[in-house]
Amino acid sequence: MADITEKPLSEQLLDAKAEIIELRASTKTTLTGSQFLTIVLVGPIFLAFVTLGVLIVWKTTSRPAEIAPHLDIILLALSIFANPVSAAVGVIVGLMSDEIKANIGSKQE
Repeated sequence: MADITEKPLSEQLLDAKAEIIELRASTKTTLTGSQFLTIVLVGPIFLAFVTLGVLIVWKTTSRPAEIAPHLDIILLALSIFANPVSAAVGVIVGLMSDEIKANIGSKQE
């Protein structure tokens, strides 16, 4: 605190402005190249998985008599499809958490 009162007001304002700029820059979310490629390559799989789930629910509720004989095959396909989607989400979350840990570690030093 004694450091703040000894500085002239113009220097205090410049320091505050620099700190605000640094805080704004640190709060922005950015993607690395590997994160972007992972999202681009896995994004269509994730969207197809969600679309398949919505279609299963919609078709089953709207026409249960036609879908019921094939429901076991459809649910098997959905369960097989769930593994790569879950792995992809894990990879994306892992990459983002590694970046966050690196940012926190560099700020503490």
